[in-house]
Amino acid sequence: MQRFTTLIIRFPKLLLLLLVSVTMAAAFYGVKHFSINADLSELVVQKGPWRDNLDEVEAKFPDTGNIVVVVSSKDDRQAKMATQRLFHAFKSDKQFTDVLALSTLPWFEHYAVGFLNKTEFAAFQDKVSLLMPDATALMKTQHLSGYLGALDSALSEPKSEQELSTLLQPIIQASNDKDVDWRGLLFANIAPKNGYVITLNALFDAQQADSNKLTMSAVRNVISSVGMPADVMVRVTGQTALDFDEVQDANSSVKLAGVVSLIALILILAVGIRSLRIIAASYLAVLVGLIWTFSAGLLLVGAFNTISIVFMVIFIGLGVDFAVHLSLHIYEQRLKGHDNDQSLLFSIQHSIYPLGLCALSSAIGFLSFYPTAYAGLGELGIISAAGMILGLLATFLVIPLFFQFFGYPEVKRSHTKRSKAFMNLGQWIITYHRRIIKLTFVGACITVFGAMQFKFDFSTLVLKNKNSESVETLQWLQDHKLSSNYQLFAVAKDKQQARQWQQQLANKPEVATTVSALSYLPNDFSNRVAQLQKIADLPSIGHAQAMSWNAFFDKHADLLVKNGINITRGDITNASILALKRHLTAELQPLSTLLTQGGQVTEPRVAMLPDDIRSKYVSDDGEWLVSVLPSGNMRDVTAVNAFVSAVQQIAPLATGRAVAEQNVGDIVVKAFYIAIGISIVSITFILFLTVEHKRDIIFIFIPLLLTTSTTLAIAHWFGQSLNMANIIVIPLIFGLGVDNGIHIVKRFRHEQTITRFFAASTPKATLISCLTTIATFGALTLSDHQGMHSIGVLLSIALSAILCFSLLILPAFLHRFEPN
Repeated sequence: MQRFTTLIIRFPKLLLLLLVSVTMAAAFYGVKHFSINADLSELVVQKGPWRDNLDEVEAKFPDTGNIVVVVSSKDDRQAKMATQRLFHAFKSDKQFTDVLALSTLPWFEHYAVGFLNKTEFAAFQDKVSLLMPDATALMKTQHLSGYLGALDSALSEPKSEQELSTLLQPIIQASNDKDVDWRGLLFANIAPKNGYVITLNALFDAQQADSNKLTMSAVRNVISSVGMPADVMVRVTGQTALDFDEVQDANSSVKLAGVVSLIALILILAVGIRSLRIIAASYLAVLVGLIWTFSAGLLLVGAFNTISIVFMVIFIGLGVDFAVHLSLHIYEQRLKGHDNDQSLLFSIQHSIYPLGLCALSSAIGFLSFYPTAYAGLGELGIISAAGMILGLLATFLVIPLFFQFFGYPEVKRSHTKRSKAFMNLGQWIITYHRRIIKLTFVGACITVFGAMQFKFDFSTLVLKNKNSESVETLQWLQDHKLSSNYQLFAVAKDKQQARQWQQQLANKPEVATTVSALSYLPNDFSNRVAQLQKIADLPSIGHAQAMSWNAFFDKHADLLVKNGINITRGDITNASILALKRHLTAELQPLSTLLTQGGQVTEPRVAMLPDDIRSKYVSDDGEWLVSVLPSGNMRDVTAVNAFVSAVQQIAPLATGRAVAEQNVGDIVVKAFYIAIGISIVSITFILFLTVEHKRDIIFIFIPLLLTTSTTLAIAHWFGQSLNMANIIVIPLIFGLGVDNGIHIVKRFRHEQTITRFFAASTPKATLISCLTTIATFGALTLSDHQGMHSIGVLLSIALSAILCFSLLILPAFLHRFEPN
């Protein structure tokens, strides 16, 4: 290292030019190639019978709709019209394919009465019996006077206010110069649809940079071009929208956390060090290392995922550790009276070994997931491990060069008084070290018990921002039993088995509803139409005296005005009477066809279903698809497990996202244990080679093991779970926590006594570096992206525990068991 130091002292300008050139090139490469892959399915290598089964089902019944547009309104008619306009707009846009809006198909209009439940059909019959006899006679005779006479006769009979209002609605609508919405009047008390769904697929290349962004922009443009009424809401979800929102949340979360962590870094360094040169040098070293790591990460893995992007915040927290330790070591040497060159040489020589070990141990902690099937965290490990090496290199280049050009930090003797707190801490540990050791074992027993209760949440939904439009809409679809990302799909061998499964699943509380081709067949259709024909054909006009519009208006004026008519006696003319008749009869014929089916009733069969429906649920070889929607909260892993178990009791090969995530969760848990094993074994091996007193290895691991149990216990006690993102925290405890252990043990053995140890710069450097790391990781708790948020929460707990245990428990053990 002497040659390296001499090179810095003799050729600072040349090294600075090289440093600036490399950093600018790295920044250019990073900006040009930056991209984020939000496909969570690629985070874990998926193999096994469950994956083969899922692929087989998807091959038989492909779901090409990666975009779901949801239209809803309090006015069902407006919502349906808006859906039809959007459907045609998407259909005519060449950027989209496989555009489907099943609920707007003419099939449902034609067989509408067959899709009413028993209560709704009874109410519908009442409306038909009230309105249709007179209306049918009007259609047959085409005499307005006969219709008005029959209506007068009906109004003269005892009727409720509601019935009177219903009877008058046709004449009121017609007199207000509107075609009578007979269908709307008959279906008025029928619960409107919760919403209408359009599914479609985009033709943008998924491998293209920002393909999701381009797709979502195209979708929004189509929606804007159609123009929606104010009371119609259009929302977008589906895998493309979910991925897009997740990338947006990840980007904004990393930016926010990065800014907050950099500000926190300045504040902590300002309070803890109070040297502008050290703060500026450390800050610059972190920025240079971050740029290098950013570009190296893209070079190594090609694109970040929504977990590996967290490295930017992680690096800030860890990169500053190297800078703080080296800067304070230089400051300490100058405090002892060495000149600048001697201080730099001595500090580099004595820091490179422990800091190198720290970088290596941290890299091992990050890389522990690399050999596992959890490719997503493996990529984070590769990037962060490279960051540790590059951060170390940046520290040993930037800080010496900064001091060479801008001067070394001034030595202020008054600063030595600030070590008094550490001296008092050392004396306190000497006095109570036996008690500290006993409490350590007591705390270990308590926290191990709590840690054994922790749960792993395999749901990818908990990683997303629950307030994003795509996630909220996804939940809305499930709440209204229209769709669910967590629905399961079961392939039945024929119609009989599909019907049997649906009947059995209907009794499961975990199941909200089931859908197959049978679900699109109207209920008891022939019988219902026969009943409606009898009602519609009841005679009415023949038993009533004809009445003119003038006479009818004079007799019922008060009732008409009360119910919303907007004309006076003077407005009645021959033209207005003709218009009244025209408005009354305009939509009668289609309604009559709906009710009577033109006198020819054919019981609907599966073969008659529209191709869009039949091909979706019945394969060419006669197999039937049954989709099963959950009733529980799919953000709750317990509810997901219960749902999968309930469905697979009936259909053992039922599959879908819920089953996939369940199996991926098992893979991740196995990867978790493998990663912990790799971390412990590798770090133990390194410590065995580098630590002089082998018993110190045990002492180093005591705070780490206690931190692990404490972190898991606290997470469990506060209702937190390990998930697909924050599971990396536990192996990192060993990779990051061992840094403090190495620094403390090396310095403690060098100083030989606890008093001299706490008088050195290491405790202060440990405190400051841990605080900066906690602050930067704590900034992740501000993230909208729930995966990053959970990493921030768990790492904040873990690092706080590491700080306390490293400065209390480790020195107590080192003092109690000092070697002879």
